[in-house]
Amino acid sequence: MKERKKSTLRMLKGGRDEANLSGIGPGSFLWAKATNTRLMGVVGVKVCWKLESGDIFYQLFHLDSEGYGIDAYESLINPNIYEVEYITMHMTGGLGGVFETISYNELIYLLKWFYALNISEDEPLPEGWREFEKLLADSDTPCDTEGLMGRICEHVENDAHCIHYFLMRIFGGDYAAAAFLMDGIAEDNISSNVHEGVLLRNEVSCKRKSKRGRLCHAESLVDTKFGYMIVHSELNVVHSEDGYRIHMAKKLEDMRVSNIEAAFLLKKPEYLAIYEIDSLEEFLIVFKIENPSMMNSIHEAGVLFTYFNKDNDHVKEDLYYLNGDIHSVYFVTRADQLIVASFEQEKVEEAQEMLAGEAYGGMLVEDENLLMEEPVFYEFVNSGEENIYEFFDLKGI
Repeated sequence: MKERKKSTLRMLKGGRDEANLSGIGPGSFLWAKATNTRLMGVVGVKVCWKLESGDIFYQLFHLDSEGYGIDAYESLINPNIYEVEYITMHMTGGLGGVFETISYNELIYLLKWFYALNISEDEPLPEGWREFEKLLADSDTPCDTEGLMGRICEHVENDAHCIHYFLMRIFGGDYAAAAFLMDGIAEDNISSNVHEGVLLRNEVSCKRKSKRGRLCHAESLVDTKFGYMIVHSELNVVHSEDGYRIHMAKKLEDMRVSNIEAAFLLKKPEYLAIYEIDSLEEFLIVFKIENPSMMNSIHEAGVLFTYFNKDNDHVKEDLYYLNGDIHSVYFVTRADQLIVASFEQEKVEEAQEMLAGEAYGGMLVEDENLLMEEPVFYEFVNSGEENIYEFFDLKGI
């Protein structure tokens, strides 16, 4: 094993060392990269500067186009490659994309575009914002926005892929990204004729070929502030040298559906693996170190970890689910249990193979594997119950 090079790493927060950072700008810019996940509504950005002091300064941003703007930020001074990779995985590992090189002007354009959402939606900037406020105040610089979008948007590979992304952005109120997927003479009555919300499920069926492409039908389940809605729409997808684009998008009808009907549409069998944890505190420490890209959240009965797929290939299928980007989920309970869940048996098996690794030696005892006809994992997580078997008893499972 190679010896890890020591670094003079400093994590900067709250605007410390502002004087040292005042020189960031075109002259100190080394490089910047952004993930090609703009069509998912999020972008991760990584920037590297060489300060006048000679220090190497990294900034990492998480950008959200559905109202949150610049919603997460980290910075490092003089890190080694392992530290940069760890923070990068923690901030952007769940986005499912790859990094593309962007210029200084494109960096400024992106940050200012998303910052405008912070302002319009009255969303606060993340802690440490004074370290990048100078960039937000930079004068407007020339930027080929179409070329930038072409690099930070995933290449669209088929009709369903194009329609899922288009409707995802439309329902999310992200019209700039939706417009990127429309050809120059597109007909569109959807943008102004649907309620904004979260696209939970979308099924595409292509009816017939048209003069300029294929005429398709989409049935969308959307979670809006008015409740669950099913929206039927008709879309004409064309394929040219620019790729797949929407030539026509027309809403046919929409209807309210009950929580029960929505749950039925989202119903999928669920695979569970249940473990007993020998040393809870030690396991949590090791699990977090070994899985920096997993998103975690604290709940009444334990800690929930979410592991996302390394790509967004689920968007290419005719039937799209919002949670299709999740590989597996892990709930560590106060009752010394680990519950692993996925909608695919293969992915639970991959999780079990990972947990059988040397890093977790002696910490876990596998209890049993279960197939649930109806999903119960998140209900258990939110129930406040610490023991899944007691939860099963209460539910009569």
